[in-house]
Amino acid sequence: MLAKAGRPPQPPGGWCAEMKWDGARAIAHCTAAGISLWSHNLREITGSYPEVVDALAEITEGRTMLLDGELVAPDARGAPSFSRLQRRMHIQRPAPSLIDQVRVDYIVFDLLGVDDQVLFDDPYRTRRAELAELTLDDGERVRVPPTWSLTETSADELLRVAADSSLEGIVCKRGDSIYEPGRRSSAWTKVVLRLTTEAVIVGAVPGNVANATTFGGLVLAGHTPDGRLRCLGGVGTGFTATSRRRIRAALDTVRREASPLDDPPPGSVARTAWWVEPVFVVDIEYCEISGDGLLRHPSFRGIRTDKPPDEVGMPGASEVR
Repeated sequence: MLAKAGRPPQPPGGWCAEMKWDGARAIAHCTAAGISLWSHNLREITGSYPEVVDALAEITEGRTMLLDGELVAPDARGAPSFSRLQRRMHIQRPAPSLIDQVRVDYIVFDLLGVDDQVLFDDPYRTRRAELAELTLDDGERVRVPPTWSLTETSADELLRVAADSSLEGIVCKRGDSIYEPGRRSSAWTKVVLRLTTEAVIVGAVPGNVANATTFGGLVLAGHTPDGRLRCLGGVGTGFTATSRRRIRAALDTVRREASPLDDPPPGSVARTAWWVEPVFVVDIEYCEISGDGLLRHPSFRGIRTDKPPDEVGMPGASEVR
C-alpha cells in the first residue's frame, strides 16, 4: 500500500491532477527582449540557469508569455533529484562544466499570461488548454506534462504512476480555480508519496567530536495557522561535511541571544541549543508527526532559497501555495 500524506478531495468531480515534481518553483517571463526567471519569492534567478533561458527563448520565439513551473535536476534514471538541484540553486553564474554535470530542465504546469492576455482569473482548465495549444514542450529542456481529470482517472492510479516514475506524488487542482499568487489556496491540494516538509531553522545544538566545529543538529520550526512560530524538533542526519560547514558559516551571521520561538521548545532543546534569526528554510524528509507535534526520524535534504520563511507552515498541511 502506498504511504500518502493527505488524501485528494472527495468526491473528485470537478478536480484535475498533475504530477508533483521534486524541484524548485520558478516563474518564467518571456518577451521579445529576453527571458527572465524568478523564484517563488520573486528573487531573480535568470543567471543560474542559462540553458533553460536559451531553450525558452528558442521555443517562445519572441512572444510574450508568463509561465509557472518547476526547475528540476534529473538523475541518471531521469528522476528529479532535489539534492542534485542543490548544486545549482546557489550558483549565480554556473561554469559550463557544472551545467554539463548537473542538467536542469523546466517543467511548465501553468500559463499565467500570453501576448496581451492576463490569465490569472481564468479557470485552471482553460489555462491548461491554452498552455497545451502553445506546444512549448521541446522534449528536452522544457516540458509540459499532462493533466488528468479525477473523474476519469483515479488518484490511486496516478499515485502508482508517480511512484513508478520516482516522483513526489500528485497535485489535485479544482478545474474552475483561478490563479492566486502568493496565497495558500485550498483549491490546490498535494498528495505525497514521501513525507516531506519545509521547516525554518531557529537554532542548532552542539556536535560531538566529529562535528564539534559545526553542529550536531538543527532546531526546526514552522508557523501555526495563527502565525505562531512553533518548534518541530531537530534534525541531525542527512548532512555532508561540506553542507555542515556551509550551514554553520551562514548561521553564525544570524546568531541571536534568545529563542525566536513563540512557544517554549522541548526541555532537551532549550537546555543545549543556541539560537538564530528564523531566515533560513530547509527541506526535510520524515516518517511521521509525533503526538506532541515533533518530526519523527527527520533527515535533511537541502536548503531552500525559493521559499520565504513566513510561508512555512506546520507539516501535514495539504496546501501547496
